[in-house]
Amino acid sequence: MPPIRKRYWLTALLLLSLAVAAGWWFRPLPLSGPWRAQIVDAETGQPIEGVIVLAVWDKRTFAWPHPDRHYHDSEEVVSDKDGRVVISARLVTSRHPFEVYIGPRLTIFKAGYRGWRFQGTPPSPGEDLEAARRRSEENRERFSHGGVVIVMEPAKNRDERKAALDRIIPVEIPPNQYQRLLAAYDKERVNLGYSR
Repeated sequence: MPPIRKRYWLTALLLLSLAVAAGWWFRPLPLSGPWRAQIVDAETGQPIEGVIVLAVWDKRTFAWPHPDRHYHDSEEVVSDKDGRVVISARLVTSRHPFEVYIGPRLTIFKAGYRGWRFQGTPPSPGEDLEAARRRSEENRERFSHGGVVIVMEPAKNRDERKAALDRIIPVEIPPNQYQRLLAAYDKERVNLGYSR
């Protein structure tokens, strides 16, 4: 092949590669959400007002020898009188080929309740891991499209209320991102007799 023809092929290949890369880089990124839920009491089935929901997204970067996972974004919302919450839609994909966003991871809290689950989920684990994973994916899919019902279990005693406190403060999130949750946490600590 004459040298000038080889140069044209290399230039064409380079331009094609740049066009593909630019098309991938500037492609529109899909939004996910909004995430919708109604929060109800497990015993009465009534909506619960004033439940704090903290949704957190992490960014995972694939690197050697192991991936890094860091805080990316969060949103804190409070349920209305009908027990409803809406977490805003947002970008959950990256232009970077070695980055993914994971979430939302939920922290749900109201004083006097000990935990939560998606409606239809057994209160205690008794199924195999594959069935649990499949059900979890189905719940998350409904959560991000049509909405779900989240059931909160009332705490029966002081020990259950204390145990609920141990699970709610996320350490890897900047404290200014969950002011309502922090205030509710502090108030419940005082109600349970903890010192400041």
